[in-house]
Amino acid sequence: MTVSFAQISSTEDQRPKDTKPTIVSLNQNDAISGIEHTSDEGPGDIHITESGVYVVIAAPQIGRTHGTEPRYVDIWLRKNGDDIPHSNVRLVVRTKEDKAVIVNQTMLPFNRDDIINIMMSVEVADEGLGLETIRPKGEPVIPSIIFSILKIKESGSLTSD
Repeated sequence: MTVSFAQISSTEDQRPKDTKPTIVSLNQNDAISGIEHTSDEGPGDIHITESGVYVVIAAPQIGRTHGTEPRYVDIWLRKNGDDIPHSNVRLVVRTKEDKAVIVNQTMLPFNRDDIINIMMSVEVADEGLGLETIRPKGEPVIPSIIFSILKIKESGSLTSD
């Protein structure tokens, strides 16, 4: 089996200006083989180059800039422009000091030329809700999101052959 994998991240804050679904942007290919992604053209598009079953994990760092009411941020996955069922996760952020990583994961068959997107929406647009990069002094950057994908099986079926 050909090993296809990627770890892709973003070092940019991503705070939607409205409550509509927004594609999450990725600007760093940390490790990539057998998957295609470029931050120049479609920075939110992850291209599958080999059909198979993949484990997909998106781990965004959620925060806000202001506001005192509890507000939520939703993160889910899309395949070829369609929402992947049962892929949404939600985090409620209470204060601007709150920071948390939530994990969104799935295991699905993908075909060659499929495109995966990580999606985000926020409850309100005027409180700086979204993905947040943190730059601690003397430590590595905490990316606003880390996306990992690994091909685990050649076949397009989740059942054993």
